[in-house]
Amino acid sequence: MRPFSYYLLALSSLLALTFFSLLVGAYSISIMDIWRQPDMANVMISSRIPRTLAVLIVGSILGIVGCLSQSVMNNVFAEPTTLGTPQGIALGLLLSSVIFPEIGLVGKMLFGASMGFFSLLLFFALLQKLTLSDPLQLPLIGLVYSAILGAGVTFLAFEFDRMQMLAVWLNGDFATIIQGRYELLWGALIIGIMAYWMANQFSMLGMGENLARTLGVPYRALVFIALAMIALATSLVVATVGMISFLGLVIPNIVRQYCGDNLKHSLPWCAWMGASSLLLCDVIGRLLTHPLEVPANLVFAVFAGTVFLAMLWRGDRRAL
Repeated sequence: MRPFSYYLLALSSLLALTFFSLLVGAYSISIMDIWRQPDMANVMISSRIPRTLAVLIVGSILGIVGCLSQSVMNNVFAEPTTLGTPQGIALGLLLSSVIFPEIGLVGKMLFGASMGFFSLLLFFALLQKLTLSDPLQLPLIGLVYSAILGAGVTFLAFEFDRMQMLAVWLNGDFATIIQGRYELLWGALIIGIMAYWMANQFSMLGMGENLARTLGVPYRALVFIALAMIALATSLVVATVGMISFLGLVIPNIVRQYCGDNLKHSLPWCAWMGASSLLLCDVIGRLLTHPLEVPANLVFAVFAGTVFLAMLWRGDRRAL
């Protein structure tokens, strides 16, 4: 099968899944209902379309961010949730809501992104001081780092009566997405496009600092840019829908088996697979306990955990 056929098949499957997602909800909507009943059309415009677009954007950007994180850290187990990024962002959002409650959503997101960026820089600096003999050491260190940040965030949230707000930020759910509550995610999509535009430069980061400098690559400047993009994109996602765990870990590892380490080739497939898998999990979550919902984050955690354990069991060294 030619590459064009793969792209066509991928696009067709995503469009079919998107169309099906628009018709699934607390109550079913058919195409004829949209034309015959104005109320159904309003539901489609104000709720179903924004939710579906939000799922697609979040899935694609987390797939891209996960792939970029693994290239920057030169470790296949790196992704925002194993680097303490959501906890750093949650700390920023929490502090901004307490100290600067009047700055608005955009200001809180920028403050959260700054704290997420700082937490990434701190983690990256910590890794530079350590000698990792096994790739598995990175997620273990990341879990300890995340636990420390998470404990501090939880304490502050409890002290300032923000526990419910914190739970929303750290658990991904699309049930509350309506028109007017997801538009900032387009900013995350722009960051994903920028990452693809700079993919060739970012691919050099996976070679390590010494080899990258030998090839004339401004290593530290690229790392700084990449970490800033990861923090800002993740901040937009966390503040809007909460964090979807492990998507940025599993999807890039699957894609790497077929596309290798060249980000120019792998990023579009990470975006497609992240969007498709998250949308599928969101649809399944809406159907499992209909008319109630199971959060997409929980459904994806089961899917991602099963797939990743299967990869480990199979011993596929191309993925690890």
